[in-house]
Amino acid sequence: MHLAQRITAAVFACALVALVACHPGQAPQVAATPDGPAATVRQLAQLLRHNDLSGFARAAVPAQDYRTFSDAWQQDLSRWPLSELPLPDKLVPMLAALSANDAERQLGQDYDRHLAGQTADLRNAAQTLGLFVGQYVRNQGDFNPGQRAHLAQVVPVLAAWAQSAPLADAARAHTALRTLVAAARTTGIDSDADLKAAGMEASLRQLQPFLAAFTGVLSDYGLSLADSLDKLQTGTVTEKDGLAMVAVTYPLAGKPIQLTVTLRRQADRWYVADYMDQAEDLRKLLRQTPPPAPDPAPPQAPLQADGKVAAQ
Repeated sequence: MHLAQRITAAVFACALVALVACHPGQAPQVAATPDGPAATVRQLAQLLRHNDLSGFARAAVPAQDYRTFSDAWQQDLSRWPLSELPLPDKLVPMLAALSANDAERQLGQDYDRHLAGQTADLRNAAQTLGLFVGQYVRNQGDFNPGQRAHLAQVVPVLAAWAQSAPLADAARAHTALRTLVAAARTTGIDSDADLKAAGMEASLRQLQPFLAAFTGVLSDYGLSLADSLDKLQTGTVTEKDGLAMVAVTYPLAGKPIQLTVTLRRQADRWYVADYMDQAEDLRKLLRQTPPPAPDPAPPQAPLQADGKVAAQ
């Protein structure tokens, strides 16, 4: 893939991280125990507003489902909630590239050689990638109908933003690279093995500073996700048989985006129905998957006739 497309792909993936889950919300404080489905949406949004991925994961599903996702993470059966990204395979390679030795200099040189001042090429790359991601959302990926409808609105708006953003501004790009390289290195994650070793809870905590840094960079390029969250409005809420549908509208790059969030009640709390369904499917899979074999025990040193350990 052309360097311009790789950079724009990374922008797309991270710009969508706080939006694809379909839970942006208002800035006011929300009680620890939300009163109703609309308040639950606002609580989840507030957690995303503060880049609290681990808090979001705990609030989005019941405790049993959270444990299921965590267990499935350890067996490489799930990377939820990172899997909610439209391009989930882009995040770790991007972290690896940004945290590599001499990344700031090497990436800076690549940018200066191929992209600095190349406004037309970057616009074309954004347009091409927008078409690619749009086709992916329409025809591939594990999205439910509501998520597809949501992303069908989001992707063209992001493509239009990327075509007009100052991506060819060299000074701005080098500042962004310094910020992102430093943030990527603080995560300690540059491979899927790192995600597994850390576990779900720790991985989400380690990724939070990077998400904060990336959303700050996006804001410098004219895409404020904080503004999207702050100006969100919740509309009609319908409830039936323990399910609630919450209508949501928020602005993205000046364009209104509409979606419906489905929640399910359990023990007088509301949780994201799609995530609960994913957890149930994973529980079935975990029951069919044998536990990982324990690490082999170290070999025992032979004993001498007097019972002492023989020299090795």
